[in-house]
This record gives sequence, C-alpha cells and structure tokens, in this order.
Amino acid sequence: MTPYPMDPVDATGPMRLVGTALPDTPASDGLVRSVLEARLAACAQVVAARSTYWWKEALETAAERVVWFKTSPKHVGALFRFLTEHHPYEVPEIIEIDVARVHGPYLEYLAATLDPNAPPPPLGGGTAARRPTRREGPRGRGARRPGRTPAPRHRR
Repeated sequence: MTPYPMDPVDATGPMRLVGTALPDTPASDGLVRSVLEARLAACAQVVAARSTYWWKEALETAAERVVWFKTSPKHVGALFRFLTEHHPYEVPEIIEIDVARVHGPYLEYLAATLDPNAPPPPLGGGTAARRPTRREGPRGRGARRPGRTPAPRHRR
C-alpha cells in the first residue's frame, strides 16, 4: 500500500494532463492510438526523451517516448486503468497534472471530442470556466456585504 493518496484533494481545473513514459518503439504508437480510439483522451503529444533511472539496484539509461494525454477530469480514472492494463513496463510511470486554466476554444474542443453528446462546458463568454470571486459571486438569501473592519484601538 502506498502512503500517497490516489485521489488529488485540490484538483479543480477543467482539464487534466496524464503523462507516461513508453519505450521508443512502434508499440508506443499503438498504445497512444488505442487510448484515443477509446475516447479516453482527445489528444496525445509524444516527445522523444532519454531517461536515466534506478531499476533493480542498477542505474539504467534508455531512449523513451514521453506521452502527454489531454483529457477531462471524469476520464482520468478510466485512462489510468487502461494505461495500467496495457502498458509494456512492469512498473509504469503514470502521472496526472491538474490544469487550472484552459483556453476556452480548446476546452470546447476537448469536451466535444470526449463527450460529443454532452452539453458544452460553461465557458462564460469564450473564456475558461472559473468560479466566481467573492465580489461577483452569487449571494444566498439573506446574505449581506461584509462591513468594514474597524481599525485597532491604540492604547496610551
């Protein structure tokens, strides 16, 4: 059992990057294609890399491909499971990065690609979705504006 949590507590962005390293072979292209055909990600960027790492008490160096999958928060679990089941490595690196801000049209593309029948995400006039600030946020019934904080009294 790992001491690290599997579910990020503070993940709030509208998009996720899921990264993994794969061997520098046509097999990596096959895995990327399988993920995209399963609609678990809308896009994948494959970057050639040279990795140096510890493996079974020996320092290793290998040519790899680092793949960044662009996906929505609700697809991350299925993407992790798919990569775990189909990854050629014995202990694959599979990581998630929460993307806090996304260009509005790209977010629309992501949503339309992964969930073609879903309604478009709330973008607020073509910008990335965001939570309202304290000043512009919706106020509940009976809510009032906070009063001014009095200055501290000076003692003499």
